[in-house]
Amino acid sequence: MNDSSQGEPPEPLVEAPGANGAADGDSADSPETEELSGLEELQDRIAVLSQELTDAKDLARRAQADLANVRRRARNERAEFRSRATEEVCSALLPVLDDLHRAALEVEKTTGRWDGDGSQDPAGNVVRGLLEGIRLVLRRFQDTLKRQGLLEIEAAGAPFDPRVHEAVQEIPAGPGQREGDVTEVLRRGYLLDGRVIRPATVIVAGASAEPAEVAEGTGEGGSDQGDEASARDPAAPGSAAESVSA
Repeated sequence: MNDSSQGEPPEPLVEAPGANGAADGDSADSPETEELSGLEELQDRIAVLSQELTDAKDLARRAQADLANVRRRARNERAEFRSRATEEVCSALLPVLDDLHRAALEVEKTTGRWDGDGSQDPAGNVVRGLLEGIRLVLRRFQDTLKRQGLLEIEAAGAPFDPRVHEAVQEIPAGPGQREGDVTEVLRRGYLLDGRVIRPATVIVAGASAEPAEVAEGTGEGGSDQGDEASARDPAAPGSAAESVSA
């Protein structure tokens, strides 16, 4: 019997059903719990990434706004620097422009002597050629400055404007002139990009002297009429009879 019992395989152990019941239930619930926990972790991660994306977008917008401000500031500084430099150069060239205007005017006065008598004096031809040359240089000079934004102020015959005109003298208005009009331009004025860099120096027409002369004439006539009335009426004021009675 000992030999037969040793040759048989051992019987398998059978566990009681209640022993592993709780363990089987826990193993059944564990996948759902893991899924829930994994979903929560994903949601938290999504929330974190969404916040980071929002912060990154805000930072990018701020960077773009700062870059736009820097570009605009640099553009304004360049424009201001260019305008200041142009104003300085044009202001320095205005006396040269005045000299060219004066030279053309003087030479034109000189050519009038030869043009008036119609003579063919060689000197007259030289002066006329000189005048044309000065005018050509003057026109090119003006065109060059105009391309830089320099414009001459209209003054002759225009109403006086204290913003662009500088009056140094006032004379009585002549025939066809109105009080406050510019009668003569002593020095030309200029605008640069709409800004006054030199006002025009002008002479302005004031009140006409004719009313004063009329008033004086009226006064003389009035005194004459008063004398005649005194002569006709001895009792009139200022008459001889009144002075005698006094």
